Amino acid sequence: MKWQGNPGAAGGSIWQVRRGGAGAVIALLTALSSAAVSAQEVPLDIGIGGATPAVAVPAESGGASGGSGGGGLGFGDGSTPFELSAGQGIEWRESERTYTARGNAIATQGDSSIAADKLVFYTGADDSSFERILATGSVKVTAGSSTSYGDQGDYDAEQKLLVLTGSNLRMESEGDIITARDRIEYWSGDKAVVAIGDAVVKRQDSEIRGDQAVLYFAANAAGDDELSQIEASGNVKVLNNGQTILGNNFAYNPDTDIAVVTGNVLIIDGENEYRGARAEIDNKNKVSRILAGEGKRVHTFIKPKQSTGGGTAQ
Repeated sequence: MKWQGNPGAAGGSIWQVRRGGAGAVIALLTALSSAAVSAQEVPLDIGIGGATPAVAVPAESGGASGGSGGGGLGFGDGSTPFELSAGQGIEWRESERTYTARGNAIATQGDSSIAADKLVFYTGADDSSFERILATGSVKVTAGSSTSYGDQGDYDAEQKLLVLTGSNLRMESEGDIITARDRIEYWSGDKAVVAIGDAVVKRQDSEIRGDQAVLYFAANAAGDDELSQIEASGNVKVLNNGQTILGNNFAYNPDTDIAVVTGNVLIIDGENEYRGARAEIDNKNKVSRILAGEGKRVHTFIKPKQSTGGGTAQ
């Protein structure tokens, strides 16, 4: 049985999500793992009672440069200084091998930055690289066209993982918004962004909800990271153009422009309902299908139109 839906209404794909965006954050993190610092070359000024001058931290001369992710990144670019500044002071603790920047602390390179009330950088044994970055209070990560917000941020250079936690977790990029209740994870090695706990992916009038959502990125011909797939799992709910689709799992591929929903699928289109095990929405060809699971049947409830003049139904 074919369900002839209306995936291409209002012009264009109902699932289409802009490429780039979160890929810029991933490129930032990839480059961060190769950024370097030398304690001997950093003239620290604790700056009590006034703003601390910015500290130019040289990046490692052979550091790899991250892709632009649609926004253009400077982190990890060996020719660009890695600048750390703070309103209250920057402190180097040799015994702990940490740099601590307090008061509107900002680490910047190129058009990318990490800002927070406090930033703590944990260096390696030879002071040549960062092992961990902790950001606390009003955390803001900017990378190209993407901006992410949280209360705390924890970056592990070995895992190439940034975890944002706190209230009002969100990432914004060119009108696209990703939110989560528990945390947002940026896996730069795997080029993925994971939103956990009441995850929501919004774009224009479309919305994808689930217990967890994952956005995958891949390098294009120019070497920039772009969106390659969106997945959602657990209590999936998709809203678009007056349609509601419920299921256990959701996947969308922007290259093929096909979305698939599986597991206890329910499609509500106005007063009509369609139930099955799997729904396939081909936006490019404007064809949608709902399929039954093995040994099961597809169920459709179509409410007839009612006349408005008291006569018989047409």
